[in-house]
Amino acid sequence: MNPIQTLNINPLQPADMNPFGLVRHDLRAEDVNDNPFSAFFGAAMDMMRASNEHQLEAERLQLDFATGRIDDILTVQLAQDRAATSLNFTVQVTNRIIESYREVMRMQL
Repeated sequence: MNPIQTLNINPLQPADMNPFGLVRHDLRAEDVNDNPFSAFFGAAMDMMRASNEHQLEAERLQLDFATGRIDDILTVQLAQDRAATSLNFTVQVTNRIIESYREVMRMQL
């Protein structure tokens, strides 16, 4: 029988963190003012990369659980939930970006 393991609960994250837990220290106000598209595109790509990393981590934990390398189903479930949430958030942001682009294209000059 396994001894009781403690559950690590992370404290609330600072306000400058995105939902994926990655801090964007390289994004400066000057960059946004000089080239707003580049700064926005970089942030969007970071979200996509983080979402992909969460998906890969969840798949790895699933495989480890299925092969018996780990026996903690809670860790697997939390990783799956984190991956699903990050993917859902990324899809919602992408949908908003596309809708904003369509709205700008409908504007009359």
